[in-house]
Amino acid sequence: MGNKKGLNARRQRIITEMRDNPNITTSELHQILGISETAVENNLTFLKENGYVERVGSKKTGYWKVLE
Repeated sequence: MGNKKGLNARRQRIITEMRDNPNITTSELHQILGISETAVENNLTFLKENGYVERVGSKKTGYWKVLE
């Protein structure tokens, strides 16, 4: 893991959902997790900034890539 910050259960769940469906949207995550879309966005920002996931392509037609 190196210097990555740890993941809480919610962020681990987001990564699991992205592995299962790389094309998942923030609104789908919001419904699956039962949290606000703003909370989803905040968690996605954390995951991107700490090197857990990256967005490949545009917001509309891209997909999520989970980085190991």
